[in-house]
Amino acid sequence: MTRPTLPSCRFPQTLGQFAALALATTALAGGPQWQVTITDLGVLPGGLFSSAYAINDSGTVVGVSSMTGGTLKTVMWQNGTISLLPAPVGGGTAIPEDINDAGEIAGRYTVGADLSYGVYWTPDGTPTLLPPLPGGIQAFVIAHAINASGQVVGRGQQSAPNYFGHAVVWNTTEFQSDLGFMGGGTFSEAYGINDLGIVVGVAAISSGAQRAFRWQDGVYTDLSTWPGGSVASKAYAINNAGVIVGLNNNVASVWKNGSVQPLPMPPGVSAFTPAIDINEAGDIIATGTKIFPVEVGVVWKNGQPIALGTLPGGTISRARRINDAGEIVGEANAANGFFHAVKWTVTPVGEPCVGDINSSGAVDAADLAVVLGAWGSTSAASDLNDDGIVNAADLAVLLGAWGACG
Repeated sequence: MTRPTLPSCRFPQTLGQFAALALATTALAGGPQWQVTITDLGVLPGGLFSSAYAINDSGTVVGVSSMTGGTLKTVMWQNGTISLLPAPVGGGTAIPEDINDAGEIAGRYTVGADLSYGVYWTPDGTPTLLPPLPGGIQAFVIAHAINASGQVVGRGQQSAPNYFGHAVVWNTTEFQSDLGFMGGGTFSEAYGINDLGIVVGVAAISSGAQRAFRWQDGVYTDLSTWPGGSVASKAYAINNAGVIVGLNNNVASVWKNGSVQPLPMPPGVSAFTPAIDINEAGDIIATGTKIFPVEVGVVWKNGQPIALGTLPGGTISRARRINDAGEIVGEANAANGFFHAVKWTVTPVGEPCVGDINSSGAVDAADLAVVLGAWGSTSAASDLNDDGIVNAADLAVLLGAWGACG
């Protein structure tokens, strides 16, 4: 898989990339210390605002940026360069919510306050509107996530008289599945899909209560029925190991091993927030609140919560996506008050450990799972010998380091 090459304008960084707040913190007693580095990804020429929405394993970042006059444009950051990403024709704003390693992107194109069109971008950057729910409304479609195979998930909406929202799956630009409803309800929306085609999201039941769901091969699982489940919950993402993250009982939570558990928060950060993404190493991200409206991005590594911090002079940060290398993207306000797209990296304090892909402090089965999941790809995180592909040579490096650094 290769990075997309876009037939669009390219600009150098208007604000040079710089590292800041390289701080070490011990999240839990007895746990390792971590160094958090934040990088300002910059804005388009003449712009003041930017925000990153997604990152793939090659480090390609997509999001939005303002330019001269304040117009908001869809953009991509690659190798220190910001590029315009083509958007559908019209007067709205296209938000790229997810990108896979092939460079395919899924998102939404909003027009005014009420209209939303699902969008799929090919690896060369060509945007296509996703078809609506059969018999539904084209202007009420939204796409949230895309997997390695190009399957896109989101929501479509019925026409009059009901206007019910349905969780749906597209195969690139073709409508694939209407997931329907769960437990006698009349609403569903898909937020995440893994490479096995397992979908997670939220669905109403007959009482109207909204519950987190897992959907596979036409079968819904109500995640509120798992031990620890709440009457109100929402699932946002699932990795290939089947671990699900979201909101349960109004706090950031993780579903694994048949039960749901709350995630601990860093000191001084509110728990009342959803966990919104997880990578193959099991790292989880969210945006927490200190004192409203002061927000801060949070990552959990091996269950330890780490506050991601902000740009110099800023007070707020928000985390949106994490890749398998553990790189996190989102936005943070700068000293001038405007939000900029940022990328965080989180590494253990001390010498790097070859093979410790998930930065757990040991080379173990979790790292093996990441390598096998990236087999045949160009994932920088799993390419341990830097030859441009994840294969048996990288597996040999990992096995040679097995148990090290612990």
